[in-house]
Amino acid sequence: MPQMTLVDVFDQCQDGMQCHNRLLKSMAKIYQSMEFDAFWTEFVHYLKYSMIVFKREAAVERTIDFVAKFVASTVKQQQQDQPQQDQQQDGTGDKGDEDAAETKDESNKFLLTILDFLLQSHSAKERGVRFRCCQLINKLLSNLGDEAQIDDELYDKIYTSMLERLRDKVPVVRMHAVLALSRLQDPTDENCPVIKAYLFLIGRDPNPDVRRAVLSCIAPSTKTLMAIIERTRDVKDTVRRVAYNVIAEKIHIKALSIAQRIQLLQDGLSDRADMVKEACATKLLQAWLLQFQGSALQLLQSLDVEQSADVCQQVLYKLFEKVPVEEIVDNFDLLGEETLISDDKLTCESAMYWRVLCQFVQEKGVTYEEQLDKVLPSCIVLCRYVRKFLEKLTGCGEDFDRQLELEYIGQQILCLFKYMDLSDQAGRRELEKLVHDMMICDHVSHALMKHIISTLHLVKTNTDTLVAYLAETISEIREPITIVEKSLDKDERRQLDLKIANIRVRLHQAKEELEDCVRCQEFARAAELKSSVSELDAERSSLLEQGEPQSQEIRTEKNDPFTILKCLTVISELLTQLPVKTLTPTLHMLLESQVLPGVQNAESDVRNAAVKALGLCCLLKEEVVIQYLPLLIEVSQHDTETVKTTSLKSLFDLVHMFGLGITRQESKTAAEESNCSVSSDTVEAAADSPDDTLADATTTSSKKSDASADIATKLVAILSAFLDSESSELRTVAAEGMAKLLLSGRVVSSKLLSHLLLLWYNPLTEDDNHLRHCLGAFLPVFAFACRANQELFEEAFMPTLKTLLNAPTSSPLNEVNVSNVGDFLVQLINTKLLVVNQNSQSLVTDNPGHDHIAVLVSNEILSNPDSFSVKLWTRLLNQLDLSPDTQLKDMQVLCDQMLEVVKEKQSVKAVEKFKATVDSMLADKTSSTNADVVPKTEAEGGDVTEADASSAVADSQDPLPSSQTSTVPDSQDTVATSVDITSVVSDSQGSDVAISVVDSLSDSQSTQVESSSQGEATGTVTPALNTTIENTTASTKNVRGKRTTRAKSVKTPAPILMPQATKTARSMTGRRTRTQVQADSELENSVFGSPTPLRGSKANIKQVESLEHTRRNLQGLLLDGKDSSQSVTEEPKTPRSKRAGTRLQKRPALTDVNGD
Repeated sequence: MPQMTLVDVFDQCQDGMQCHNRLLKSMAKIYQSMEFDAFWTEFVHYLKYSMIVFKREAAVERTIDFVAKFVASTVKQQQQDQPQQDQQQDGTGDKGDEDAAETKDESNKFLLTILDFLLQSHSAKERGVRFRCCQLINKLLSNLGDEAQIDDELYDKIYTSMLERLRDKVPVVRMHAVLALSRLQDPTDENCPVIKAYLFLIGRDPNPDVRRAVLSCIAPSTKTLMAIIERTRDVKDTVRRVAYNVIAEKIHIKALSIAQRIQLLQDGLSDRADMVKEACATKLLQAWLLQFQGSALQLLQSLDVEQSADVCQQVLYKLFEKVPVEEIVDNFDLLGEETLISDDKLTCESAMYWRVLCQFVQEKGVTYEEQLDKVLPSCIVLCRYVRKFLEKLTGCGEDFDRQLELEYIGQQILCLFKYMDLSDQAGRRELEKLVHDMMICDHVSHALMKHIISTLHLVKTNTDTLVAYLAETISEIREPITIVEKSLDKDERRQLDLKIANIRVRLHQAKEELEDCVRCQEFARAAELKSSVSELDAERSSLLEQGEPQSQEIRTEKNDPFTILKCLTVISELLTQLPVKTLTPTLHMLLESQVLPGVQNAESDVRNAAVKALGLCCLLKEEVVIQYLPLLIEVSQHDTETVKTTSLKSLFDLVHMFGLGITRQESKTAAEESNCSVSSDTVEAAADSPDDTLADATTTSSKKSDASADIATKLVAILSAFLDSESSELRTVAAEGMAKLLLSGRVVSSKLLSHLLLLWYNPLTEDDNHLRHCLGAFLPVFAFACRANQELFEEAFMPTLKTLLNAPTSSPLNEVNVSNVGDFLVQLINTKLLVVNQNSQSLVTDNPGHDHIAVLVSNEILSNPDSFSVKLWTRLLNQLDLSPDTQLKDMQVLCDQMLEVVKEKQSVKAVEKFKATVDSMLADKTSSTNADVVPKTEAEGGDVTEADASSAVADSQDPLPSSQTSTVPDSQDTVATSVDITSVVSDSQGSDVAISVVDSLSDSQSTQVESSSQGEATGTVTPALNTTIENTTASTKNVRGKRTTRAKSVKTPAPILMPQATKTARSMTGRRTRTQVQADSELENSVFGSPTPLRGSKANIKQVESLEHTRRNLQGLLLDGKDSSQSVTEEPKTPRSKRAGTRLQKRPALTDVNGD
């Protein structure tokens, strides 16, 4: 067989990994048979063919692996031969030591040479070379073995080169640079530069593969632990999965705090990605269970079962799912006689495990009834067990911690009754008596009332019967029956003793006379005396009984906070758990006797429970809401934070159920009576002064409407003010409540929507997980529900972005990524993503939302082309998906005007890209229009009329010069266009432009707009009592048309394309009166502040205002938008540190972070 050459080896190593061992031997022979310089020259020549390939080809990957194995094999072979050479050179003295050093240098020469070549080539211009250099360095260091060492000079070269590659623009290069530095880190050094670089990349690198590589390489320590845990909340599911795998493999459970354990389990088991759930359940949970020798009870003890019961239940369910039910039941060895846990083994963890096991088996169905009987006792036996537990609770005394523990155990035991068969009448009676005794027991706190009432509901299923039963029980708790012993005072006792003594004397005399009569045989007299003696004995016995203390049953009212809190908790749980639909007389009695006095109690816990009960009672009857709504508002303003939160929740629930119409029910009744009287008077006086009578009636009703609108305005202003509260809990409740009101259509406001958007992006709310989760779920659902909701986002688009751009440096909003917000809003306004359009069978091409935004952004660029925010606006333009039937010609003209005024190169390129898109769409539209136009021929016997010809070429003609024309938008429905025209004028920021837009409207158009917009205006709040957003959307009519008119000469030559006017959700209750429009305007000013001053000269402003006689509904403000520059920060460079004697670190093992 001929000897193989380097070409043959490099060629065959690409075929597969199975031949690498054979080729390594051949390569070793070639290496030994050739001079080093000749071998290296030929070797590196063939290696370069693979190093220039950037794509992850399988053949190239095999070649790189083979080269790394060969280099490592040469070093390992020399290490194996080194002991034999040392033994042979022991007797040679100094000459032997010199030969050994030379031999060692020769063995590492190839390794040092190839590393030197890679380090010289790592900064090549070609990305493939940079990638392969980092990859090969990583593989070389990984194959050297755990005991390998490198000198300080080589360490510094590798460290410096790879740190430079960590800042490479190609993600795959950064990833392999991270892998190459993994063995150069030193977890024991607090100032290790490699770990510092890892910590920067793990949280800042935009590529998920790089973050994933850092997670797999970084050594766990006290310094890196928090960074690893934070990656379990990464935006990328693959990174989160790797984070859970790393924690399971490298970090001991004792190195984590209880809060960190709970947070990891809660996030992992409830993650939206199945791969993350699987990693948490199969890797993390199983690793922790293995550390406790497979004991689930010990695992529960390492968690906080009392404060995180839901998470612990999820953990147990995940553990039970992997094991057969029969095996789980057989392994539960805590149950003793009568299927009960003994007192010494009854803990919070064992009680919860028992309850979850019974629930798990019971949910499996009738198939496992036998296994359920093994772990669940009978009803009567469990009742006796609970009574014994109740005695423990009574005897805990002042030990508060022990009382909390026993209460939690009691909750778990009471839940066992849900899984029992309660068809036995004896068991039901025993359970009812047990629950009654627990409710009236002084040692049972309000914490158990929720579980007690749910257990009682299993026995008494009728709602009315249970309400009456609980009302009697509340009376017994508040006014228990007590036995009092009443004794006589001294005077009464002395008089009684005298009477008894007198009777004794008379009795003694009667007995003596009786004996004498018997002795004298006077039997008639003896009979009389005998009856007298009997009467005296009875009278003496009666007096003796009167002298004894007498027991008397009386009711004494208990006013201590413990008792009142228990009663209020029972009322709240009654209204929460039972399907109560009306405020019955019994509940009304409880409201007046228990709830209202509790609101005035001095204890905050009692007031909190009373406010909760009051809010639940108000939900049952609207008249009660009208009566106690001011009280709830007062509580939300002046009480403690906890009580404020409860009151705020109640207010949102009431507005969500009854709408803002609850504020004018009283005035509505008065108005009806007033209207009746006015109408009767009007009939009599119509002939004399009909105009005055009607004017008085209109004025009266207008005042009533203004008063009711003012109340609704103040209510929404109070609720929305909590969005800026310093308390995170109040802020979260307010945001969640406002989101519900917007979603249900009770409130409609673009400014409120903008406020919620800014609150979601505000860095101050980063720790409010519930707030972020709530708003993150609300915004897309609300936007894609209907077109009217997207129009609110269109109105909020510019104010939101300008607020972020103009935020001062001291504001937290200055840290928000405005581009990210703009991208998100563009996606929300995309009409194609509506639920209706996504479910539609036909292709939807119309996108009026993006058409409107394109006009707004274009006008903003033209109004301030030198602003720093132009980059943002031009970037957003290229993300818009315009409709093919929009006014593309006018958009084309706008693009030309933007190209004339925009000077920044990057922005110019973006505008040119957008213009190319518009040109392409216009060309497609023109070609399709020409194809559709079929003129009449002479053969058909008809002539082409002038109107037909003009309509056929209307779309293909160029618009008039910009100095002579202005385009009016399509009119999609009968809603007034005054608001939309004002918005365009506001965006243009020029009074002259506003004048041209208004003057361009013809008289017929003005008349049509004015008649169709009577009573329509923008508003902040709409009390949608009888309608919803869907009904409003369904009633919206789309009418399309085009009008072009000549405009007067203006200073700004650019034509302004006005946004299309569409009907929004603000018209939910039909046409609104002038007072409603005024109330909505006052509400916006009271909640969000007064509008900014007009920009421009006063003369121009007055000139705009002079046009009010032709456009009475034109209400606009020319907003002054100021842009702030964005500061760009570069990634900090990690300082280089000197060190002596560097040893390659071993790969992180399972014991890197231990429990110690």
